Amino acid sequence: MPTNQAFLSANSYLGLVLEANLAAGVTTPTRGTASTGSYSPYFIPVTSPQVTPMQTFLRDEAFRGSPNLVYDQVQGVRHDEYDFKSYLYADTFPMLLLAVLGGNDNVTNVTGSAYQHVIGLYNDATHGSQPLSYSIMDFDGANYFLVSGAQAESLNITFGAEASADGTIKFFGNPYVSSTTAPAPFTSFSYVEESGEHPIPAWDTSISIGGTTYNYISTGELKIDRKTKPIFTMGAQAPYTNFAGPVEVTGKFTAVINSTADTFSTTAGGNFALTRSPEPMTITLTDPNDITSGTNHSIALQLSAVQFHDVKRTRGKEYTEVEVSFTANGNTTDTPSGTGYLGYSPIKTTIVNAQTTAYQTGY
Repeated sequence: MPTNQAFLSANSYLGLVLEANLAAGVTTPTRGTASTGSYSPYFIPVTSPQVTPMQTFLRDEAFRGSPNLVYDQVQGVRHDEYDFKSYLYADTFPMLLLAVLGGNDNVTNVTGSAYQHVIGLYNDATHGSQPLSYSIMDFDGANYFLVSGAQAESLNITFGAEASADGTIKFFGNPYVSSTTAPAPFTSFSYVEESGEHPIPAWDTSISIGGTTYNYISTGELKIDRKTKPIFTMGAQAPYTNFAGPVEVTGKFTAVINSTADTFSTTAGGNFALTRSPEPMTITLTDPNDITSGTNHSIALQLSAVQFHDVKRTRGKEYTEVEVSFTANGNTTDTPSGTGYLGYSPIKTTIVNAQTTAYQTGY
């Protein structure tokens, strides 16, 4: 191979697989080991993939009779981080929701060959309420990088009337292993989108607050934050585990001021952002191009107790806008029924697509 070889970034691709083998009576997943039976890899079209080794170095600053500060640097602990952005494909986006929320996929038939997948916040003290971990394979056009034991740190969903809806997810994982050939179980790949799934244009989004649909919101953002951190113990440079903390769901809207009774900041509108006023809210992103048995594919984000705050009216454009943030409170309405769902949750998600089987059935 020529020494001046350059590699095409367009050849990059991503694969991820759940680290659990639930076959033959196995009930506890093995973190750091890719599934060999129960789950197959998913290959998700991505933009801006990035694998980042977080190698720390410990500095020797002991005095040696010289006006010098650093004499040596030795390797400390290491975890790696991986993040990417993907459009909200209705057939692969459930994998990202499962990674950050952890719950089982409750799948039911809607009509014909259209199926509904309900995913919520996993809550089971037996397993520390930890989502299942992932093995991530990143190919950058030249080398393969395998990050095992990966736990989702956050998922940030953005939608604007003039763009496609997308999601950016970040994982914390063990130090990667690099190779020049694809590691198992990622030795061959194909994209389910090749069968016809499309990105969701964000203009086809419905936002309901307190039972009223708001059609003057121009952009929005919703972040599911797990506050994931690596835990280090003696005897290994890599993390003992990558630990997911409690969930916090926040977001913000930009809306056009279309009346004197603005919902968020005026008395006539209700002052949602200036008084204690938890409101139920549902954000539904509908795919106008993918329809199964007469049913549009869609992604619905249900937050049944949202408190708006930090409101400001802006006049940077020719027309007046309002920017407002929100935080979702834990409640029992957003806790799905079924194994692993208990207590309180700030969000429940419902995806409609053509996949007949559950993406994850839990521990």
